[in-house]
Amino acid sequence: MRVAIIGGGNLGKALAKACRNAEVVIIKRKYEKIGDFEVRTDMDVEADVYLVALKPKDFRSNMEKIGNVAKDKPVISFAAGVKLEEMEKYIEKPYRAMTNIAVEDGSLIAVYPKETKNFLSFLDSEIMVCESEEELELMTSLIGSSPAFICYYLHFFTLAAVKGGVRFDKAKYIASKSFEAAAKIYMKYGLEEAVRRIATPAGTTIEGILEIVDNPLSEAIVKAAEKARRL
Repeated sequence: MRVAIIGGGNLGKALAKACRNAEVVIIKRKYEKIGDFEVRTDMDVEADVYLVALKPKDFRSNMEKIGNVAKDKPVISFAAGVKLEEMEKYIEKPYRAMTNIAVEDGSLIAVYPKETKNFLSFLDSEIMVCESEEELELMTSLIGSSPAFICYYLHFFTLAAVKGGVRFDKAKYIASKSFEAAAKIYMKYGLEEAVRRIATPAGTTIEGILEIVDNPLSEAIVKAAEKARRL
């Protein structure tokens, strides 16, 4: 299996690292040594599948060229907002996907249509099939952008621990593990049951929750996700 990754930015590099049992070639405008991967500056590369990790405007300006090179091979775009209808003008077998730079560590990948999953078996990640292209568009903020939003809140938790006297490196680790635990608890119980199990009457947890309810945190998260999706 030969995989061509078009775009050698942060996402392109992460996708390359996520490939298992595949020969990877990274195509980018200017040459740069990227680990032990083959790097090419010309588009004329033969592969079994092409992954597009370009900015939307760069993908659009190179779309016809990519279609000519890929011919009847699948082209899977990770470019936000570039729809299948637009890709079909130049690309014979277009597909779409969305993920984030944590894909190199197995982060979730959303795809559409469902056949896209068949062409990504070499990626060591969980793949979720979207029910429509509109749902995939939502994944731009929910999967693509959200890690940056959450990192802000992780950092605030870290600073709160530092303010209390904990060393920064330890505070950072505690915050990360707490968010990891919260994700597992939320998936298992949902919000109401999680709160019922953790909060005790007149305890510290309920006092903290009341502060969150009175704080515009939840509104800020929703607005950030909506803005990322629109842009």
